[in-house]
Order: sequence, then C-alpha cells, then structure tokens
Amino acid sequence: MLFKTELTEVFTMAEMDKIVKALSAKGIDAATKTVDLMSGGLFENRRSSGTFGMNAEARVVYKIYVKRADLEFAKSVLAII
Repeated sequence: MLFKTELTEVFTMAEMDKIVKALSAKGIDAATKTVDLMSGGLFENRRSSGTFGMNAEARVVYKIYVKRADLEFAKSVLAII
C-alpha cells in the first residue's frame, strides 16, 4: 500500500467491517487487504491438506491500512471500539 501503514490485523470480516466503519465515521480513509493463510506459495500446497493444529477460523487475515499521517488518530479510534 503506497503511503499507507498497517493499523491492525483481524480474523473475521465482521470485525474488519466494524473497524472500517468506525474509522470512516471519524473521517479516516482505510484500505484493507485480505490474506488467505491456506494458499501455499510457489512450492507449497496447503489448500488440500491444511496445517495441523491451525485454527480453521484463522484461515483469512484482514489487514487494515491507514495513511501514515492518520495512524495515531486511528489508533485512538481503535482503542475505544
């Protein structure tokens, strides 16, 4: 993300939506990125076998990014959610 920094990571879409809406209500523009932890890299294939002991609910990570200038204000908004 160009000129943005990571604010937090969450594991549910509902939690991500709640945070993005709260930031938006305070005038902070947030961008999100979804990372699928089960998809393997070039030489791995975890899609069919999974990872032993991994929480199935933690399959997807939602990363929330904000502008660097808004980071401290966004952290304060996040603290009151």
